[in-house]
Amino acid sequence: MEKRCLMRTYDEREVLFSRVALKKGTKEYDAFYKKHPHLRTVDDELRGKNFRDALKGSSYYKRVYLPLLKQNKEYIKRVFFAGYDQAVSEDRVDLDPSFKEQLKEITKYFGATDVGFAKLTDYEYYSHLGGLSDELGFDTYGEKVVPRYKMAIVYTVEMDKEMINRAPHIEELLETERAYVKVAEIASKLTMYLKSLGYKAFGNNSEYYLGPMVPIAYDAGLGEIGMGNHLVTKEYGDRVRIGAVFTSLELPVDEPVDFGLQEFCKICALCMINCPSHSITHKTREVNGRTFYKFDDQTCYGMWLKGGTDCGTCMQSCPFSQGMDLERVNQMKGNPPLMQELFDEHMDKYGRRNYLKGKLPIVDLKEGKNGRN
Repeated sequence: MEKRCLMRTYDEREVLFSRVALKKGTKEYDAFYKKHPHLRTVDDELRGKNFRDALKGSSYYKRVYLPLLKQNKEYIKRVFFAGYDQAVSEDRVDLDPSFKEQLKEITKYFGATDVGFAKLTDYEYYSHLGGLSDELGFDTYGEKVVPRYKMAIVYTVEMDKEMINRAPHIEELLETERAYVKVAEIASKLTMYLKSLGYKAFGNNSEYYLGPMVPIAYDAGLGEIGMGNHLVTKEYGDRVRIGAVFTSLELPVDEPVDFGLQEFCKICALCMINCPSHSITHKTREVNGRTFYKFDDQTCYGMWLKGGTDCGTCMQSCPFSQGMDLERVNQMKGNPPLMQELFDEHMDKYGRRNYLKGKLPIVDLKEGKNGRN
């Protein structure tokens, strides 16, 4: 008998960042936790706290570096509205299906590392928004998402290995934030371009998502879903950030890839082993035909609040993030001995985790003997 897949829509109100932004005593708070009472106690402990406030360093150090993070959101806002406010040209350019390859190259020209196209159905959209766009001036909590677009142009932005390998310290956070800024820039440029050709478009970025990025990137053939629930690419592991532009333009879409990652993760599990908050598990769960893993977002964010960064140890731990022999990776599916060989080579070279000690020059601030405040 054919196994049936139970389909469900994603709801951004269930995302941890939306939950912990709710204020006690509001109707939104009461309605959410009436439906999800098991989340209330721990969410209340995390509520109203900004993990960046726990950044390690002197008060002077924070005064120097916290503005780097704050200005990213201000810049993303300006970039977002450049594309959002642009009108759609009434002089539409008809595009041949073969233009798909040129559009991928154009997206890379804008700064993307890799690009894929995915079909959008109701199940790729959030059912409701979670109120996470306040930096853009939008109050979106509870707003129903109307699926208006048929296709997503999905792309990745590689993050610097030297920065990520210093996780969970500030270098990792700075690089994650830089990648989100790049994602936003590409989204705006691509949105403006598509609108100038006469097609509707919406650029998703870290301040405004119409749907979750990982499943859409999986559908677009950019990688597989790893044990940490991140997209894992063959070339860069989960050392990437994901962006997408939803559009009315319809071109041939890509298909998901399967290079054997699920089986490799069973051999490896370094992200789970190294996770400082024990948030990652090996237990799988099926969501809309895609395999994810059970994950504790509350303990994960609790670690962010302790460390003052978004941790990133899981990204650092993935062998694919450190670089693998692509020729053999392309041959490993269905070949457990080869997977074991690749894993053993990684362990011999890097051990459980390629943690680089010592601050990079960008954050190696000289404060003098007594520091400054």
